[in-house]
Amino acid sequence: MSTQEQAEKGIDQLFPRLQLSETKNEWKARQIERALQYSLDETERKIIGKKYLNPVRVSDIDVYLDLGLTKDQYYPKKKEAIFQIATALRII
Repeated sequence: MSTQEQAEKGIDQLFPRLQLSETKNEWKARQIERALQYSLDETERKIIGKKYLNPVRVSDIDVYLDLGLTKDQYYPKKKEAIFQIATALRII
């Protein structure tokens, strides 16, 4: 059945979607942006951005050296950032 035939017969969509994935994905993206913006301090945002939101795979050592952090400063901050994001997104 062509689009024109569907329109003539008053059929909007022949095979309905199971869920509105576009709307759901947009909502998820907004929630993630909010979690990053409001749940993290500046250093935690930088860690998450460099480590997980970068298209290039980056090692932890590169991230903490780039940010001028020690290993002992970096890992607790990274752990707290992940915990804060998971909490804000109601994952945990």
